[in-house]
Amino acid sequence: MKAPVSLRTLVALLATAAMVLAVASLYLVPPAAPASKKHDTVLTLDTRQVEWKDVVIPVHSQGLVRARHELPLSLEVAGRVVEVAEAFADGGRVEAGDVLLKLDPEPFELEVTSQRNAVHAAKLHLAETRAKARVAGAKNRSSSLGRFEPQMDEAHSRLAAARAGLRQAQRHLEQSTLVAPVSGRLKGVVAVAGQHVPAGARLAELYQEDQVEIRLPVRDEWLALLGIVPGDDSSLENVNVTLRGRFAGREGQWRGRVVRREGGLNANQMMTLIVQVDNTEQTFPLEPGVLVRAELQGAPTRAVAMLPRSAGAGEGAVWVLDEQQRLRRQAVAVLHRDDQYLYLHDGVTSDTRVVLAGDLQLLEGMRITPRPPAPGLAGNTGTPP
Repeated sequence: MKAPVSLRTLVALLATAAMVLAVASLYLVPPAAPASKKHDTVLTLDTRQVEWKDVVIPVHSQGLVRARHELPLSLEVAGRVVEVAEAFADGGRVEAGDVLLKLDPEPFELEVTSQRNAVHAAKLHLAETRAKARVAGAKNRSSSLGRFEPQMDEAHSRLAAARAGLRQAQRHLEQSTLVAPVSGRLKGVVAVAGQHVPAGARLAELYQEDQVEIRLPVRDEWLALLGIVPGDDSSLENVNVTLRGRFAGREGQWRGRVVRREGGLNANQMMTLIVQVDNTEQTFPLEPGVLVRAELQGAPTRAVAMLPRSAGAGEGAVWVLDEQQRLRRQAVAVLHRDDQYLYLHDGVTSDTRVVLAGDLQLLEGMRITPRPPAPGLAGNTGTPP
């Protein structure tokens, strides 16, 4: 009679059977086929039909505002400052004719008194010489010296020189007082009471606030876009100028006009236009030192295709769509470009559809799904769905 099977042996047999079944299932049940990949989605991009029309092409520049007139203030005489007006300080506002500064007048008054005495002495000398000439003439002297002719010339000259010295002394006395020649605002004031100032030293600068100017550099080829004809200054009047900048803690906008241009080109091949702003016509006056951005517009340029910058495909090319809905790089002639648009004068036709790809890295020949741009969003780039 056989002994019964132990529990440990039974467990070992069951485990072995389970392993055999698991290995057999790997061979008997085939693996599932891999799922098929979906086809890549075709890129959808905005497109635009080319239109040829007359376009006003804006030109952009920037510059610092400066006063139209800046007058250095000085005195023609030297002396010690004895009186300074309260307004004679940096930022002081003065009116034409205001007394700004006075020198000690005593030395100049003494000079005037001395020169006045010289005039009286010259008059007395002339009278004495004239009396002697009458006596000499009565004796019928034949020589000019005997007739006192050169003596009379010398006496007249002495009187004229004395009178000129008196006028100069009086002018020096007037020059001892500094008077504002025009209305404006002061800057760079360096004189104080008790200071000795030499003749001709710059004591301050006075600038007028009613009119300011801005020097705007523009490229030589942009003059044609603005309708500016070299040698014809009247063509400058047709340029409209809008200035924008931040001043006094807020954004401002001002209207200006081109009044002249500087001759020749600078080292960067730029021409400088001088724009003038009349502050009396502005609700928000523009002051010197403000950095402004300028937009200049001239007469319309004929037959221009204006496209968003997002249509660009590198320098001198744009993306276009062919009949098979594929991208092609088309060489074009760019008349001008700014931050928003490309202005073309050749390379595309009215039947051309340009693709607004923006900064997307595209390959020529790839297929896309075109869509017309949404209103107001013509410059946006298309995005993958």
